[in-house]
Amino acid sequence: MNPIASSNPDCGFLLPHESLMPSINAPNLELIRRALAATAFDDQPADSMQAAVALVLAGEPSDLHLCLIRRAEHELDPWSGHMALPGGRVDPGDTNPRTAAVRETSEEVGLRLERSTHLGSLGTRPVTSAGGPTGVSLFSFVFHLGETLEPLVPSDEVAEAFWVPLRHLLDARNAAYRRATRDGQIREQPAVTYQGHLIWGLTYRVLTTFFERLELQIARPE
Repeated sequence: MNPIASSNPDCGFLLPHESLMPSINAPNLELIRRALAATAFDDQPADSMQAAVALVLAGEPSDLHLCLIRRAEHELDPWSGHMALPGGRVDPGDTNPRTAAVRETSEEVGLRLERSTHLGSLGTRPVTSAGGPTGVSLFSFVFHLGETLEPLVPSDEVAEAFWVPLRHLLDARNAAYRRATRDGQIREQPAVTYQGHLIWGLTYRVLTTFFERLELQIARPE
């Protein structure tokens, strides 16, 4: 494996050796709809210790894309500069976590999910940071916005926003390791590269669950 340059000597990412891979068949909209149908109404009342993200799909039914963002750099944000899904903490005015995901997506990238189809939920998972558990539960909701890749309008909280093809996230040629030094030990975490950025950590785990529901496997280094 060859290291890829990083501005931080204690943090970088590694690409596995190249391998010959067959063409990637991305999941189509009908497959996703069937896989998530039983969870379309999986929600609960809002709580201050909740957060929610939106997996927003758009594009041709056989060539779907997913909205991802790169968070803006903020000194106090433990996920500063990370690739992520649109979303955030549930506010007191939110009816439930799904309405929080809809609101946050509108605020962060300008997409109005009120016009979308809610396909289902991926359940909940604990949110952790480098310091350990945060006590926050994350809800993940899947939406289909339509066949048009609408313009993404990043807010001040977002450095960049992307429409990423699902087939890119499944292609093992895009798999990588994120390498970081913590407590004097080098740790490697699976990731996917996109336009020079790493999709890893919590977002990678949410996407892993999404593809597992479809009986597929996210790109993973061997």
